[in-house]
Amino acid sequence: MLKNKKYYKYNWLLGFIGFLGFKYFENQNTSMLFFFSFFGLFSNCIVSKLAAEMPDERYVSNRQKAKNVAMLSPGTALFIIGISSLFPFGTKDFMVLISAFGWAATFLTYSIAFYYYEKH
Repeated sequence: MLKNKKYYKYNWLLGFIGFLGFKYFENQNTSMLFFFSFFGLFSNCIVSKLAAEMPDERYVSNRQKAKNVAMLSPGTALFIIGISSLFPFGTKDFMVLISAFGWAATFLTYSIAFYYYEKH
């Protein structure tokens, strides 16, 4: 864990590593698809603004509501992976891609929902 908290607000810049996932289309290496999961770090841009505030009862309640909304993303991704395994388009590449996007979508959905509940 970093001791200097002033750098936490810049963690979202690591989300740009997600663009390396497009190298999959160049070399067909399945492991490159996991780079798409780095897009989830863009959520730190939103959450870091809200984390500067002091947590209170409303903050805790909104965080719980946002968690409930965000859990729909991985559930949907797992459902798509499970169903796709029954059909011919359910290749390994497709499943890795869906899991990477599901991972990123979980964090992005949480941060957007949390921001929405805090501001409304």
